Amino acid sequence: MYCKLAKMSSKLYVSLKFSSYCKFLKELINILSKPYSMNKKMVIYLVMWLPSICEAQSELLKKYINIQHERLGFNGVVLVTKNNEELYRINVGKASRELQVSFQNESVFKIASITKQFTGMLLNKATEEGRLGLNDSLALFFPKLTDKSWRKVTLHQLLTHTSGIPHNEGIPNYWTVKSRLPTTKENALAEIFSMNLLFEPGTDFRYSSPGYFLIACILESVYNDSFESILYKKILRPLRMEHSGVYNTASLIPGMVAGYHLLNDSLIASPFREYSFMKGCGDMYSNADDLSRWNNSFYSDTFWSKSLQQLIFTKHTKQAPYYGYGWYIRTGKRIAYYHGGGSFGCSAISVWYPDEKISVVILSNVSVLPVNEMWNDIEKLIFNEPFTMPVITKSIQLSLAHLQAFVGKYTEGNHELSIFFINNRLCAKLGSNMPFEIFAEDSHKFYGKKVNIRFNFKTAESGEISGLDAEVRGQVLHFNKVK
Repeated sequence: MYCKLAKMSSKLYVSLKFSSYCKFLKELINILSKPYSMNKKMVIYLVMWLPSICEAQSELLKKYINIQHERLGFNGVVLVTKNNEELYRINVGKASRELQVSFQNESVFKIASITKQFTGMLLNKATEEGRLGLNDSLALFFPKLTDKSWRKVTLHQLLTHTSGIPHNEGIPNYWTVKSRLPTTKENALAEIFSMNLLFEPGTDFRYSSPGYFLIACILESVYNDSFESILYKKILRPLRMEHSGVYNTASLIPGMVAGYHLLNDSLIASPFREYSFMKGCGDMYSNADDLSRWNNSFYSDTFWSKSLQQLIFTKHTKQAPYYGYGWYIRTGKRIAYYHGGGSFGCSAISVWYPDEKISVVILSNVSVLPVNEMWNDIEKLIFNEPFTMPVITKSIQLSLAHLQAFVGKYTEGNHELSIFFINNRLCAKLGSNMPFEIFAEDSHKFYGKKVNIRFNFKTAESGEISGLDAEVRGQVLHFNKVK
């Protein structure tokens, strides 16, 4: 009975804000004062042990973050709050490895695509103010557009990534050249409008940062003001987000952490990226407290009207992962609104649980880390759900000749897995996902660090590799080698 009660107590702490928790304790004491209370023993148990239970949960979370620091190279801040009241805060690693400076509460991070949450809000605020309509097309704001498909793209489609506009890689030489050089808004628009749409607007979903760049430009037009100024006046100043703003490579930002990048399991200074192409889609900076304050602003309609929140958090796409206006929307037993962000020197995710009124913010100054995987684990910890602590596995060195036997293509149903070398390092790539390095723990078993997956290669009677078992998220998939 008491073990079950302990589990319930831990969940109760997370479900209550601190002031409500104190009120709850007062009610328990009131029960104790009554002469014929039948639950005195249980109440005494709660009063005595609930703080210890919560402290134990905090220590478990710290242990998890420290393991991921060693296992994945996570370096940053995790903050869990409810109504801006802190439940858990954990800092690990350094804000500057060169200067050996630790993270502070005021440490500022680039937040990349989390910016889209704010851009989505600003466009919907402009709609609420009657400055534009969600069904307005690009032809209204860019009358010189001649392509008929482009002209009929709507603001709704830009917000929901259903416009057909390609992501950054659709711009010729984007990653090799143009992402590193400053450019004007006019040149950026010309580059975007020179791309071909991937599909008829409104018929499919394809994530597109250039679409949000266009939204930022439209906002500047209807307000006759800079995106940075609009953001400050409409969101940052009202919410007192004093450590947030728009980043550019020429500015000195107080508290800005140094950026790093994981390359072949080694940490290097993050490569340079120019922010001219990232207006409204990835150019903000913030800190954990400010993002928590932003998430908690959706607790009521004090800052944002109910109708505005309903628009933003409605599923506007047909298939999971569902997208609202600037937010991903996860349905199921526990609703979550979230968005991740990744760029050189940045891995981040910000999550709001509307029913539990809880915010989770994960910020790192290292790219590229699996923050979505970390969020899934942290969620289980804070809601006291079944959870397996990750294990730090030591890798062994195998010869290139031995590793060569694993190279090839493997299939399981409609899934295709490729095993190949990148600079003499064995890597795996599933479908159209990014490749990742895999590490040997014995002669035929391998694991990923950035991706939480394990491979167990199988051999035929001839001694050749015939397939593999892939263990991911508690499931085992059986792949056959086809070539």
